[in-house]
Amino acid sequence: MQDSTTVVSTATNAVQLQPEKQVFSLWEILTSGGIIGNVIMILIFLLGVLALYIFLERYFFLKRAAKETPNFLENIKDFVEEGKIQTAVDYCRTINSPESRMIEKGLARIGRPISDISNAMQNQGQLEVSKFEKNLNILASASGAAPMLGFLGTVIGMIMAFFEISNVTGAVSPKLLASGIYTAMATTAAGLLVGIPAYFFYNFLVTQVDRMVLKIQTHVNEFLDTLNKPL
Repeated sequence: MQDSTTVVSTATNAVQLQPEKQVFSLWEILTSGGIIGNVIMILIFLLGVLALYIFLERYFFLKRAAKETPNFLENIKDFVEEGKIQTAVDYCRTINSPESRMIEKGLARIGRPISDISNAMQNQGQLEVSKFEKNLNILASASGAAPMLGFLGTVIGMIMAFFEISNVTGAVSPKLLASGIYTAMATTAAGLLVGIPAYFFYNFLVTQVDRMVLKIQTHVNEFLDTLNKPL
């Protein structure tokens, strides 16, 4: 009887001595960095929201601007060849697209040297491109700032973790060291999770802007060729 009680007691003590298995919790890791870590996490989160907002706003803006008007340039050519300049100007105003605004500037200067017409259209083109590129610099900054903030949080977290370890007397527990390190590195992971998509968002939008500029320039050149066409 005594041996049985001893075995049960020994087994109970062995179970109690076994370390409790820690369950991985992303939320706990992200919020376990203390005041500084939480502030950096909030900043990274806000950058992520800002980057997503800019991407969606610019994407739908460029999508609307890229919408084609059937036979737009052909109609303009017909109006010019028939001498209906004011009709062509009114037609451009009804379209309200980047190409129509540039061609409207050119139509308003018909009768002047072709260089004046081209310069007026190019100036309007610069305004249109600036509209396309609005807030893209903020998106680019967010793609770079988020990982840098994350790395800053990791460095601060590592400093704090090793400071706590330096105050421990005796042997340092590997668990204490590991928990401090993975908590500190959580900010870097969060920064990369925001920075990488923001980087791809930025390059995607830049590509779309380049395509828009090329398309507009093609239409402008065709319009100028129409004006230079011998009668």
